[in-house]
Amino acid sequence: MSNGVLRRCYSCLFPSNIMVITLGVSAMIWCILPFHPVHATIQCTHSNETTSPITNLTVNLKKLELTWDSSLNFTKYQCTLKTKNSSVEKKENKKNCIFSRKPIHEGAIFRVEGNYDMVSYSSECTFIPEGLSGTSVENFACVIYNVSFMNCTWTPGRNTPEDTQYFLYQKFSKEGERQCQHYIKDAHGRHTGCRFQDVVIKDNNVVYFLVNGSSKESKIQFYDEYITLYEIELLTTPTNITVNCEEPPRCIVEWEPPRRSQRKGNQCFQYNIDIQRKTAMADPAERRDDSPTIVNENTYRFENFNAKKKHFLKIRARGYNCPISENWGEWSETIEFGNEESVSLTIIVLIFILGTVTVALLVLLLSKRYCKMRSFFPPIPQPKNKFSEPAAIDSKIQREFETSLIKYETEEVITTVEEISPFPKAN
Repeated sequence: MSNGVLRRCYSCLFPSNIMVITLGVSAMIWCILPFHPVHATIQCTHSNETTSPITNLTVNLKKLELTWDSSLNFTKYQCTLKTKNSSVEKKENKKNCIFSRKPIHEGAIFRVEGNYDMVSYSSECTFIPEGLSGTSVENFACVIYNVSFMNCTWTPGRNTPEDTQYFLYQKFSKEGERQCQHYIKDAHGRHTGCRFQDVVIKDNNVVYFLVNGSSKESKIQFYDEYITLYEIELLTTPTNITVNCEEPPRCIVEWEPPRRSQRKGNQCFQYNIDIQRKTAMADPAERRDDSPTIVNENTYRFENFNAKKKHFLKIRARGYNCPISENWGEWSETIEFGNEESVSLTIIVLIFILGTVTVALLVLLLSKRYCKMRSFFPPIPQPKNKFSEPAAIDSKIQREFETSLIKYETEEVITTVEEISPFPKAN
């Protein structure tokens, strides 16, 4: 491989930093990371026109370890790991150097340099991932929740072929690697995340994640990341929250730390206490916000307690001076305390009584006013409408007819009696 080709490879890897490298020895190998094979090459060379005394530079990608041989007795070596966004240097007096927890999915340069008799010698290896640009996963993130569950999610690369499928592997520092068992899929059946169960967080437990992909159309770039588990934990809510109010008006709030897979003392947490108060007869949504309070213990003395007002309390936690996430966890459920309910009930009863009396007085006043108006303005008589009550007229006519009939029959009977009276006998 020519010197120009090697320069171009370095230029593609880090466009903003081009180093002149003189060809001594070059090598190209397939790179196999701790898990599934990924497409990548390693090119190694040294910087002097003559053969460098630093030879046989080897990169162990699983440990990010450099080893080499030297024909000169260097008193000190300087090792460098350079990635796109960072550069780490270490000084060693032995012929090996280990870099820890550095993702290399965007490429990396491993370099060893030594000085002898005012002359600098070096050897380096360039790690170049292969695959179509823009095919590695993006927005990779993991979160631990509810003590022992973890979700890792990502989005497919912007240039990913439609038939691409991704696979997630993880490796704990002292355990073997394993592939995801419960993938999260999108509408097209493509893996976009993974669910883990029974996750145990130890103090500084670091996990290596690797996501690679396969496609029939092109090679897919891999993605890798080192994650310290406690840093991604979403703490659960503080538990067993109690509020005890005393006289003179003050309340003692107590609680227990959030649940975790490993129990930690109270000195490992900070708590954010939010107490809100609302005035009497106000809408429940209209609360006056008091300034949130941060304490380092699991007890708090609330001095501004007003027994005649209702208060709303919630608490959340974060890590403090311990290997626990420093991000605020979830808020607890809102706890209510105070005597506003009884005060409000009394006021409601008084308002009801007052309203009832007011309505009664109003009705009485309107009634008197109506009666006075009738006395001043008596109703004007109206002519009767004989056709408006036909049933009553018919009934009257019928009664008059029946009376006439009875009278007629009575008169007839009396006349008949008079006609049949016997004549007086002749003497």
